[in-house]
Amino acid sequence: MPIEIRAKGLPTYPIDTVRAHQGPYYGGLFPAPGEKVDVEPGVLEAAARAHEAAGYDSILVPQANAAGDVWTTAAWALAATRRIRIAAAHRVGLQLPTQAAKAYANLHALSGGRAAVHMIQGNEDDLRREGEFLDKKSRYRRSGEYLEIFHRSLHGAEPFDFQGEFYAVQGAWLSTRLPAAPVISLSGASPQGIALAARYADVYGLYSLPLQQTRQTLQTLRSAAAAHGRTIRFWRDSNFILADTDEQAWRLARSLADQLRQRLAGGNAPFPRRAAPASTGHQLIVAAAAAGEQHDRALFTGISQLRNGWGPAFVGSPETAAAAVLDYYELGVEAFSLGLPQATPHDLALRDELIARLRAGAVAIDARHGASSQAPTSSLS
Repeated sequence: MPIEIRAKGLPTYPIDTVRAHQGPYYGGLFPAPGEKVDVEPGVLEAAARAHEAAGYDSILVPQANAAGDVWTTAAWALAATRRIRIAAAHRVGLQLPTQAAKAYANLHALSGGRAAVHMIQGNEDDLRREGEFLDKKSRYRRSGEYLEIFHRSLHGAEPFDFQGEFYAVQGAWLSTRLPAAPVISLSGASPQGIALAARYADVYGLYSLPLQQTRQTLQTLRSAAAAHGRTIRFWRDSNFILADTDEQAWRLARSLADQLRQRLAGGNAPFPRRAAPASTGHQLIVAAAAAGEQHDRALFTGISQLRNGWGPAFVGSPETAAAAVLDYYELGVEAFSLGLPQATPHDLALRDELIARLRAGAVAIDARHGASSQAPTSSLS
């Protein structure tokens, strides 16, 4: 199976060097509450083209209240590139499901089949900023209806009716002919999230957990999808703290954790720590962090303990970090998003070495298992 390497995020405004270095570990690169930024097309175009030139297979455009509109950002990036694919995150409930299906289908068709959609539930703070106050159980019931309509719109050949608690449609139908099969990904570690993914997802987005918990999740999702006569593929979100040597990287990782700890104590952290994360997946990461800050070959959860489950990172040289990622590839995880600084020439050199080692390692693993690992022609996105 070919490995897919995904870039995390597309800036639409200039990002200062400090933020570009610390953002992946503090939870993101979005504007702070109340901050205004100037959206610059050239910044977005240059970032998309740079990711394509660096050899990434795809880019995730995240959904957040503090970020710009995902559909237009994804469309602009696709228009500026020729090969790379875009996975657009979409929060269930922001649009009617028929309208979201139209937006995705148009994006997919206009780009020649280079678009995917990643459905998310959203965190409580962001949901309230968007005017969403449903409780979690109600949101998941609504998500089931939403995904049913969205999925049938993309896959159905005939107009259809639907009557539910939250949505009703009569004669719904999508006229856009898709140039390639749609790709829907979902995350969610709760029983409700797993049930939705098993029924509707082509790809399941894994949380950044140690190998043993990941192995269990793969088994759970494969069994749940098989009950619907389906198969499912896997994508893992991954942060990295890289340096020329493992020792240097671990010093940097612990320094970042110390800086964040001091900023939290002083009340000036960029993302204040809440009492506990609401997401089941982040709760699992916090539990893993409580059991120890280092897991498997190189997984560091010291920052995650301070960030409510955000920011687990592979720490080490590109050689060590690639080996740690490829342990997950051996389990059957096909795609990995890379969250890492890209602010200096040295950052980029470390990234390029990491990508090269991931590709070479995947080829070697596939050869050992008798599989083919050519450049992907159809993939997770």
